Amino acid sequence: MRGRERHATHCPFIQPCLLPDLTLFVAVLLFISIALASWLTGFGLRRILVATGVMDRPQAYSSHSKPVPRGGGLLVVIAFFGWYFFAPHEALPGLGFLAAGVAAVAFVSFLDDIRSRSRRLRFVVYTIAAAAFVWQLFRMEAVAGWGPAWLVAFLLWLWVAGYANAFNFIDGIDGLAATQAIGALSFGAVFCLGGSFAQTGLVALQLTLAAAMLGFLPHNLPRARLFLGDVGSIATGFLLAAVAVIAAIEIDPATGLCLAALHLGPVLDTGLTLKRRLWQGKNPADRHREFFFHRAVRSGLSHLQVTAIELAIQSAGAMLMIGVRLFTEGLVPVIVAIFTVACGWLVFFGYCERRFRNAIQPKEAGNA
Repeated sequence: MRGRERHATHCPFIQPCLLPDLTLFVAVLLFISIALASWLTGFGLRRILVATGVMDRPQAYSSHSKPVPRGGGLLVVIAFFGWYFFAPHEALPGLGFLAAGVAAVAFVSFLDDIRSRSRRLRFVVYTIAAAAFVWQLFRMEAVAGWGPAWLVAFLLWLWVAGYANAFNFIDGIDGLAATQAIGALSFGAVFCLGGSFAQTGLVALQLTLAAAMLGFLPHNLPRARLFLGDVGSIATGFLLAAVAVIAAIEIDPATGLCLAALHLGPVLDTGLTLKRRLWQGKNPADRHREFFFHRAVRSGLSHLQVTAIELAIQSAGAMLMIGVRLFTEGLVPVIVAIFTVACGWLVFFGYCERRFRNAIQPKEAGNA
């Protein structure tokens, strides 16, 4: 009995619900309203993008065969700034620099959607935006206790800037980036509620972004009529990475790690693919169709099938980590759970690779 009492006291997910029914009703109503507004706005945005020629035209590396307007991610960016300027929220760490960073990366990325810009310019902007956000965080005592300042700063910068690009990379087939974002933001809100009912601002931010992305999804799946574009994928990736860092500061490092682990799919796919291209002597910066989700599609799976499988893996991993947080304490069980989830992703990537190689062997034999 004592063990149960102790566990119920310290377990971050076993807490009395402090949210009144009216607040929950309003939250659900707002979520549905944001999703509906995003969906309806998408129709008008699509017409504007088509009329102004902001189109993604098929290239050798493309997974689509017809021109599709890009820039749908403006819906997510607008939702973020709507939350930032109008929603009541507590002062989250680095919030001002986060908003400035999102504005900067979204602006440069949308210019690139309109007309291709220098990679160097984009790299400089993304680097400065991530560095400014991380620099602001070092005013917090919690961050100072994480280890050597130079190492913590580098790792946080690498995470924020790197994941913004990784999320951009996975926006290569219909629905994949959008569903991964919706899953991460929804489960992330659950983790933040379980860790601290005081962090309603962080929960509201994630649900706002999830609702906006949910409204965008019908325009992108099952057949894409609107792409996120760099403005959506880069800005969303920047926000997702930043939210994990803020959760680690405001709640606890274990919660931040759980939020970061929700993105293991894009991180591992990007890291392993870039490593393979470097090993083969190819330029990792060149656009290509060699990510594992690309290989799965090229092996015969549909965009919808691959998107559904990756969402299922992400959801299963999230449920595992929720269980770990429910019944254990400390960082070690969380790290073990994250390692287990990573193994699950690697098994799927191995399956994609095997299917791809089996699919191309008959073609190579026919060309011989």
